[in-house]
Amino acid sequence: MAKIHILVGSVTGKALSAAEAIHEVFSGNQHESFVHSSPSIDQILDASADVFVVVTSTCGQGDLPASISSLYQDLKDKQPLISHQSFAIVALGDSSYGTFCQGGAIMEEQMRRLQGQALCERFNIDAYEHFIPVDEARQWALNCLELL
Repeated sequence: MAKIHILVGSVTGKALSAAEAIHEVFSGNQHESFVHSSPSIDQILDASADVFVVVTSTCGQGDLPASISSLYQDLKDKQPLISHQSFAIVALGDSSYGTFCQGGAIMEEQMRRLQGQALCERFNIDAYEHFIPVDEARQWALNCLELL
């Protein structure tokens, strides 16, 4: 059984709904899963956590949503090493924009700088093809179960 913190960066609520779908899959399969809609560095510093799943959209000119930007800044400033923990990134974006899923790419780069271990490749959900991201997020979580 893994302890999983799902850290959400959402503007319109779509990333939050995707995170809740992921949470349902993990918790329904005997894992301890928590959704944090206003994530903080406290979840990263939780030594008992096995995996961090960052579910974030992209806003503006490739920026992180306000709900996760303070976590990102704290990670940059404090640089906690997370080499003993795994992470996964689920990025939401629209491929008709040049900054497609840039929020997820920013968080992925920071987690790698902190020496986190990628559980899998970043999973991008394209709003151009999937306006409601819940089904894609749920399927991703089901595919990840064997990796936990």
